Amino acid sequence: MTSMEYFQLTEQNDLPGVGHFAPFKVVLAIEDIVGRSRQNEVSNWLVEMGGKCVMICGDHCKSWEQSIRQANLDQVDIENMDPQEFVMITTHEHERLRNVFWHAKKHARHTHVKIFNILTIHIGSQNRSVEYLSMFEKA
Repeated sequence: MTSMEYFQLTEQNDLPGVGHFAPFKVVLAIEDIVGRSRQNEVSNWLVEMGGKCVMICGDHCKSWEQSIRQANLDQVDIENMDPQEFVMITTHEHERLRNVFWHAKKHARHTHVKIFNILTIHIGSQNRSVEYLSMFEKA
């Protein structure tokens, strides 16, 4: 059975150490808007920690997609990038979160990396771990 780890991020809190889950899939649930510098910080962190398949759900998906793509390109030059270093990104701006969880569990794959861990990174002021874990289990 696939499991999921939940992490809540706000504009100010510290970014947790998640490197021991690498490589991992990420469901990035955007509930609150954060500043551009925080968005870039989170994007760089996701790539550096081992996020290889990122599914973005919520508002401003395109902005987050660009930020994560840039973080990936900043980490490895495109001309020297091995296929396993490429971060796969999908956006799900108009989909329900439970559908994105289903996608993460059943369908999302990286073509060159085996991934066993799924992290949900929730950008929001309210902790929704119980709700999200229940939704994930039912997906």
